Amino acid sequence: MASKKYIKDYDLVETEDEKGRVKKTTVYNGDYFHLNLEESQIKQFKWQFILFFVAAAALHVCAGLLNNPGLNQMYTAVPYSAAFFPLFSLAAGILRIPNEKRPYRNEEMGYSYQRVVNMSRLYLIFMGIGIAGLFIYLVFASEGRALGREAIYFGLVLSAALFVWIIFHKANKIVIEKEETPINSE
Repeated sequence: MASKKYIKDYDLVETEDEKGRVKKTTVYNGDYFHLNLEESQIKQFKWQFILFFVAAAALHVCAGLLNNPGLNQMYTAVPYSAAFFPLFSLAAGILRIPNEKRPYRNEEMGYSYQRVVNMSRLYLIFMGIGIAGLFIYLVFASEGRALGREAIYFGLVLSAALFVWIIFHKANKIVIEKEETPINSE
């Protein structure tokens, strides 16, 4: 059964088995959706998303391993740390992208493609705040210390954000359309 967010899409049906016992099963009665992609394109997008995500996650972690003074400031450390939450959720969304072309249920779209779009957007917002915080630190508080490490950090974070933006851009181009004819469910 899906989470409570999608509970409206299911009905509880009581059936009687061969021994006369009442058995409750769930039946999907929600909308079905399809993509504007072929099966090979779906698999290709999923693998591209995985590769871009691995690169972004590695760059994000490497940026945090630098010993730069800018990351010791709260206005840069909090957005950097908070960006891990959408990053993990982005990974979950990418891994839940189906491999085959078929009619998809509402929660399948929500837990995969829509999650990828929303979490990549949230990651970019957090990193934008973190980069703005780094600029504030560099202008007002750095006094010219460790500018090389700050530049490396800035490059790593910006590269990670670029990979996530590519994921966002590609996922945003995928058109999810509602099926016209209802399909009988299980």
